[in-house]
Amino acid sequence: MEPPSLATVASTLRTYLPLTFGNVTIGVGGHPIFGQSLVIVRSESGIPQREWVKQYGPVVRIVGPVGIERLIFMKPEALHHILVKHWLEYPRPSFLRHILGLVTGYGLLTVTGNEHRLMRRAINPAFSLPNLMAQTDMFYDSIDELVKILHTATENEDTPRGGKVCLMYEWMSKVTLDIICQTAFGYKADSLHDPHNELADAYEELLSLQSGSNLAKIAILMSIPGAAKVVGSKWAYDHRHFFTKFRFFSAISNLIDSMYRIKRVSAKILRQKMEESAVLSSDTEAKRDIMSLLVRARKADLDKDKTVYAMSDRAMMDQVLTFLGAGHETTATGLSWTLWLLANDQESQKRLRQEVAPVFANNPRPDYRILKDLQWLDCVIMESLRLLPPVPLTLRMTTKDDLVDGILVPKGTLLTIPIRIVNTWKVIWGEDAEAFNPERWLNLPKDYNPVFSMLSFLAGPHACIGKTMAIIEMKAVLA
Repeated sequence: MEPPSLATVASTLRTYLPLTFGNVTIGVGGHPIFGQSLVIVRSESGIPQREWVKQYGPVVRIVGPVGIERLIFMKPEALHHILVKHWLEYPRPSFLRHILGLVTGYGLLTVTGNEHRLMRRAINPAFSLPNLMAQTDMFYDSIDELVKILHTATENEDTPRGGKVCLMYEWMSKVTLDIICQTAFGYKADSLHDPHNELADAYEELLSLQSGSNLAKIAILMSIPGAAKVVGSKWAYDHRHFFTKFRFFSAISNLIDSMYRIKRVSAKILRQKMEESAVLSSDTEAKRDIMSLLVRARKADLDKDKTVYAMSDRAMMDQVLTFLGAGHETTATGLSWTLWLLANDQESQKRLRQEVAPVFANNPRPDYRILKDLQWLDCVIMESLRLLPPVPLTLRMTTKDDLVDGILVPKGTLLTIPIRIVNTWKVIWGEDAEAFNPERWLNLPKDYNPVFSMLSFLAGPHACIGKTMAIIEMKAVLA
């Protein structure tokens, strides 16, 4: 019989000993059964973790339900170790992969290893600077329509100069959906004008499930072996009302219904792209949307060499879901928070208006380079994404015993990647780290790390491939 590993012994001892490593306390215990999970679920995302980092320092151990441990690492060296240097040994936990796979397809967000390398290499050219510059003009049809809608809404008020209260997240969600459909697929969703648009309606239903308790329930379900396959099946859609009989899983019915409709529209989009690719006769007829570029590139590669890596039809379908999910809701969330922050900072709002007004007076559809060079607009967007990132945190899991920042981390330990906490860490950003201050981007802190001091787009091989596109889209909409 082999002796237990050092990590196994350490893990067993930590169950009974005080939550310390050496003479440094790093533990957060909590309820004997639920640990800190109820605190996390009931709180604003990332806030409990931020307070624990303030209390315990750059390494924090959190006990979850039934003693499940999570660790938070804050230092750039530790994050580089996890996200970049040894990224293959720190994949997403299976339940998170299944949740993402169900909502965004098993595409670039969820695959790992060699499949991820090959898939990212195949997709990268579609996000090149020349293509992005060509796609920027596609934003403005939807943006112009949104401006008209909001202008009409205020003008129809009894006192137009007094303005009108609008639920901006709803409008940001619609305009970003229309933009991603146009730029990624050449598909006209027109959710701004069509309240019964199937895609917009399905996403509205899906996003209504975003609460801490619902996400926890979905995570529990996705942890059950085989559950992800069942929930994503046609059988589950046909029997979706069965879940409403169980109060705990009642939200699953809405999840199944919305994702089935989203997949149906996605299949239609991909089918259209395949048909266009088959009849295309010249480069001048070629569409510049992302999916058209990917379909043509795949066809060209296979025409040259049948043995070369090429995404399957299923993988292409998953990319449609990935672009829709990752390229729509996160951008809408980022824009909504930016508008809220500006509404509470009249001086920054005034300064931004003074910068963009002359530009739009000269050219109502500024191109990529003009938007990129608007300095205060860049400061506002970056500060909003720093302070209130659309994805406040994510997870990884160790696949072997490892040493991170001097801490022995046993195999199977969950790691919280603390996006919002890193972004607002006073050690880097100073005492006003939790305040909205766009001017900080004109004079960054001396300890600022361009990769690991702001994790809104993550880092390493799983960093967001659409980062540049998302930022330029936010600039175009906000301006």
